[in-house]
Amino acid sequence: MNKTFLTLSLILSVQAHAQKDNSCSDMAAYTCSSIGASDGTSVGSVQSSKSEFAEKLKTDTFPAVQKAFIKKVASLPIDEKARTAILAKFNGMKFSTACEQLGNTLDESLYPNAFYTHSDNTFYLCKAKPGMSEFVAAKMIADELSEMINPCGMDSIIRRPKDKSLEQGEQAYPIKGMISCLRSDKSVGAKRDNSAPFQEAGFCMNDQVTRAFSDWMTTEVVTEYISQKYSNLSSSQWRQGVANAYRDECSFGRPDDGFTDNPEFKLRVNGVIAANPTLRKKISCYDSSKYLYCDANNPDGIAKAIGAPKAAGPSTDILSTPSDAKGGAQ
Repeated sequence: MNKTFLTLSLILSVQAHAQKDNSCSDMAAYTCSSIGASDGTSVGSVQSSKSEFAEKLKTDTFPAVQKAFIKKVASLPIDEKARTAILAKFNGMKFSTACEQLGNTLDESLYPNAFYTHSDNTFYLCKAKPGMSEFVAAKMIADELSEMINPCGMDSIIRRPKDKSLEQGEQAYPIKGMISCLRSDKSVGAKRDNSAPFQEAGFCMNDQVTRAFSDWMTTEVVTEYISQKYSNLSSSQWRQGVANAYRDECSFGRPDDGFTDNPEFKLRVNGVIAANPTLRKKISCYDSSKYLYCDANNPDGIAKAIGAPKAAGPSTDILSTPSDAKGGAQ
């Protein structure tokens, strides 16, 4: 071999190794140090008119992400009554970009956002832009859908007696093993601030497990959606796509912020998002994450991994579906 070839090979090897180390061992750092760039996906064309783009979202992007979400819910080992109630809510959901109906403050937001209203079972996607990355659009949609079934949002679909204690609430959550897994230091280590009694706050205040679950479910759905729609993306495009989807959140949950409802961003990305084994393969990380992947389809495996008792069977303690309420903003 000539000297030029050896030098070039060495440079490429070092670059590949550095890229792998950066994105595989610390996807959060990779995300926050990256710049916005094309990831090989696009919702329509940047030249699309507002009406064309809205139609693309309504007839293509949203239904496909919704389908991936429903597929994941249908696969989970949960009580059939709970599954039926959840799927009924999502199967009948409507979609709109007419965000002016939500009020001037929300419609005039400078940033893309998603909202859901229980009163008319409608999902709103606001300020999205033609030609935006599918990773970004799918993440926005899946994240809002996931909030509806996280430990806080589930009560909006499945009405139960009010739990008197944290232990009762965790045991009653229909997706068994997930809360204890996400609270484990082997995973994201989601914490709770017990300054307010659980009976008053539930999981909706001062509890990081709601955000941790939404990140977990969002990753499941987005990975499935992008895999189905873009089968030929390279690992570098996948890495760029993940970075594009989460870069705007790099300042959320910083270590010096004190307790917030969001786990530290680094833990969210590395401990939940980049722990997903399917996503790891997509970004060419063939080694296992140092964080535990919380496999909702294997609650007994979760219990064994974190040293907890086996998860109880699905609960049938369901009374009714909820009355009207309005979903919140991200």
